[in-house]
Amino acid sequence: MEFTEIATEQRDGAQIKRQVQRYLRYWPLFVGGLLLGLTCAYLYLRYATPQYMSKASLYVKSAAAKSGEIMGLQDFQNMALPSGLMSNEVDNEISVVRSKPLLYNVVKSLNLEVKVINEGNVKQVELYENSPFTGSLLSLKKPRSFNSVTYTISPIGANNFKLKNDSKEISGTFGVPVVTDYGSFVLQRKNGVIFDKTLTLRIVNPRIVADQLEASISVVIPQKKSSIMELSRVGTDPVRSEDILNELIRQYNADAINDKNAEAKSTADFIDERLDLITKELGGIESQKENFKEANKISDLQTQAQLNLENASENTKKMMDIGTQLEMVDSVLRIANTSANDQLLPTNVGMPAGLETVIQEYNQLVLTRNRTLKQATPSNPAVQQFNRDIASMRELIRDNLRKSRSTLQIAMGQIQNEINKSGSSLSKFPQQERVFRSIERQQNLKESLFLYLLQKREETSIALSVNTPKAKIVNPAYTMAAPVAPKKNIVYLAAALLGLLLPGAFLYTRFALDTYVHSRRQIREALPEVAVVGEIPNAGDETALVKRNDFSSFAESFRIMLTNMNFVLKEAPEGKASVILISSSVKGEGKTTVSFNTALTLAQNRKVLLIGADIRNPQFKRFMKVSPRGLSDYLASPDMQTSTIIETSELHSNLDVIPSGSIAPNPTELLASKKFKTMLDEQKPYYDYIVIDSAPMLMVSDTFNLLGYMDLLLYVMRAEHTDKEMFEFARQLMHENAKGKFAIVLNDVRNMHLSYGNKYGYGYYTEERKKKWYEIFGR
Repeated sequence: MEFTEIATEQRDGAQIKRQVQRYLRYWPLFVGGLLLGLTCAYLYLRYATPQYMSKASLYVKSAAAKSGEIMGLQDFQNMALPSGLMSNEVDNEISVVRSKPLLYNVVKSLNLEVKVINEGNVKQVELYENSPFTGSLLSLKKPRSFNSVTYTISPIGANNFKLKNDSKEISGTFGVPVVTDYGSFVLQRKNGVIFDKTLTLRIVNPRIVADQLEASISVVIPQKKSSIMELSRVGTDPVRSEDILNELIRQYNADAINDKNAEAKSTADFIDERLDLITKELGGIESQKENFKEANKISDLQTQAQLNLENASENTKKMMDIGTQLEMVDSVLRIANTSANDQLLPTNVGMPAGLETVIQEYNQLVLTRNRTLKQATPSNPAVQQFNRDIASMRELIRDNLRKSRSTLQIAMGQIQNEINKSGSSLSKFPQQERVFRSIERQQNLKESLFLYLLQKREETSIALSVNTPKAKIVNPAYTMAAPVAPKKNIVYLAAALLGLLLPGAFLYTRFALDTYVHSRRQIREALPEVAVVGEIPNAGDETALVKRNDFSSFAESFRIMLTNMNFVLKEAPEGKASVILISSSVKGEGKTTVSFNTALTLAQNRKVLLIGADIRNPQFKRFMKVSPRGLSDYLASPDMQTSTIIETSELHSNLDVIPSGSIAPNPTELLASKKFKTMLDEQKPYYDYIVIDSAPMLMVSDTFNLLGYMDLLLYVMRAEHTDKEMFEFARQLMHENAKGKFAIVLNDVRNMHLSYGNKYGYGYYTEERKKKWYEIFGR
């Protein structure tokens, strides 16, 4: 078991080594790919525009911190400051910072919709700080359908310019609006920057630019439960990125201040309206009091008031307090019943404690709905949900106001009863005094309410005047010194890897699609039961022959083949020649070359007869001069003798040849005749070996007629020519027709050192010609 595992590991290691050597054959391809990748990386880095990261950080203040900073005094702790500024969580502010209305304001504020571009030979550079002029889009006729328009702009004198594109040419003046088919824009000349060449002017829809900014700006919270937001943007112009981040922060704070002032302004308007009404009522009461005194000729009101206060001072005080609350409840209830859903309700105006909290929550919900409408339509599901929540909370406020009014009225009725009881004890006073005191109570009530509203108006005015930013700038926009892209090390590394991977992928695909036989090892793996007796190297010439005293690699390979063949070839009976039949699957695999050189190698010390049995396509003439008469003529003529077609080869004295003869129309019938067997039986006593060169077995059936005569079928496969599909045909042929008499020889093998390793060279291995660099791509 342990020995098997070691053997498996050794085979796996050898397989890996062979695969590595297989790829290393093409090392110039990998070197070329590497150099090409590094060259492309250098050119990319040479002309790529560096990308820089600009950052800014904000501290979003908590509600308690903002309250302390804004008020600063204990008297102002209950001021009607907007609750929306205090209740938003930092996480929710990320969406607000990157909202489209804010980004649109940034685009319009910085005039980012008008771009000035310098067209270079290789790349474009967008000018910002060094632009000779700036521009702004004044109006668009069809904002939804307009995307962008591009002009070439050329200077004309000091204050004029010329715009040109494919459709028209426009002349204009700096500072004067240019009216076009899609809208109007204006260009402003910048002092100190020379404008002496043609540039590209591109006008883009601000909404598209805002969408691009939204994609380029990142807002994150570095730590959980932190009040710090980090804004970042990657761009080619650091100044442009810093301006965008700073302007975005400014727009964010301005938007928050506008939200804060909206609620305070609503409260101020309500107080002013109530003051106007109470001033008129108070004037009417004072006139009524004056007329009453004149009509009843009352002079000493102090004495009468003292007597009345001694009896009902406590109840009167309670009546005033309840009356004040009842008046405020009625006023707020009228507003709640008549105002629209988008109107804020007054807060901190003396409502019962529970009502104040509900009204503040209602106002915060209205503000949130209004802010959402800035970047959504009324049909948005979120907006509709806000409307339902606002209506529900508004109805809850009405119910609470009605209940509070009912409770106050009951309390007022009870106190009035107490006052009436006290009035019975004052029956000795004139009826005029009672009427006068009633008028005076109304006057005191209105004066108290008037003074209260004046105080609240001052507090609201202070809230409107305090414009503290929603977020404190921790770090203004700044740009990192080193560019974030492209990174040279990463680009060179990626280019080097790609330069190596592409040749590797090419070779892997080439190897995967290669279905040809290349080495002895492939045959053994596919046909482990078949003997592979030899590998014949490429001789560089299809007519190469083994010569006398030939010690080349080509000749040595045939000697090795014959040595291995003796282990497969059964020993022939005494005085009988061994018949070696040589064939292949298809044409062009070199069977005739193998046949001739096998016969020549055997003829070095044996008597050999070489028969050309491929009478469809005779090829002996490529190696020697042969007679036009041969085997086909002998088989077709019943009277012809074998001796008349046997020729002594000029290549070697021990080699005799029977050429194929004339091309016959019926080669299969001729080879199937008994005369062929008679010929072999006649010649076996005179030779040691009879080598038969036959036709390809997959293409024609001629050779199958000769299988019964052979002692060994030497099946030729040609490296880089024979398809691996022939393995199945060879296996079937061996099992069905030549079992025990079958061997394979691999012809025309190139780079034989790869089969055994460079360190096993001996003799002819060292003679192998090195390939030129351009030949490595050939098959």
